[in-house]
Amino acid sequence: MRVQRIVLLIAAVVIPRLALAELPFSNDTFGKMDGTFDFCARVDSQSAAKYQERKKAMVKGLPENEVAEARSAKEYKDAYKWMSTELEKAPKDQAVAACKAYLEGK
Repeated sequence: MRVQRIVLLIAAVVIPRLALAELPFSNDTFGKMDGTFDFCARVDSQSAAKYQERKKAMVKGLPENEVAEARSAKEYKDAYKWMSTELEKAPKDQAVAACKAYLEGK
């Protein structure tokens, strides 16, 4: 359940901010979201394309150079690594269930 809460919390923080202009989230939040999507794509490989679509949608319409700059920032890299490490600690069945719940909007 902890994994599901982490995934849903991050989604709840980031998704409303996507309607705003240029990089509507911090590099830290961006790293956590990318880490979550990549983790979910690994553990739920049957839905990997859907997670990658969500990852792309998160930055849709944003200048590519700003996205690349954000991804090269230390805050992004640290957050991405932290999220990946934390999510790897969860039992695989719980992680898959949390990822699938995110895709279903639960």
